[in-house]
Amino acid sequence: MDLVPNDRQAEMSTPFICVVAGGNHVMNVVDAADTDGAFDVIEVLAQPGGGPPPHCHAFAEWFHVIEGELTFTGARDGQIVPVATAGPGEVVMIPPGAWHGTRNDGITPVRFSVIGRPGVMTSYFRQAGVPMASMTAAPDREPPGPAELARIAEAHEIVFWPQASSA
Repeated sequence: MDLVPNDRQAEMSTPFICVVAGGNHVMNVVDAADTDGAFDVIEVLAQPGGGPPPHCHAFAEWFHVIEGELTFTGARDGQIVPVATAGPGEVVMIPPGAWHGTRNDGITPVRFSVIGRPGVMTSYFRQAGVPMASMTAAPDREPPGPAELARIAEAHEIVFWPQASSA
């Protein structure tokens, strides 16, 4: 395996920051374009009540909670229900094809990183979010809504749970 020399870092993408529907801020830390699609890394700042609708996709995700407490949901008996909670320093792996979601059920923001393999997330968030200057800035317009998100998700082979309101 070839190692990436440090002098290539200057060629790597500048982190892209956006806010998505529901108010979560997402920073593309390692863009899939910089790894030839092998993986990507994002950091998320989830506000209380924030989180994506339940979904599944063909890539694996490894979540690492940095601050706060993150609730993970999964499919059980035809419903999306809480299945795990992770706090600072804890890691949760979601295998490809598993129905899941994350929620901040607390009263303070949760900060966590996600590694996706192969790298699909960074392209999705470039299309699904409103570009921001920082992880705490307020958006000047609304992020894409459900109809547009469905189109963007389909292009990235992400499927939303049909009864998303049951989460």
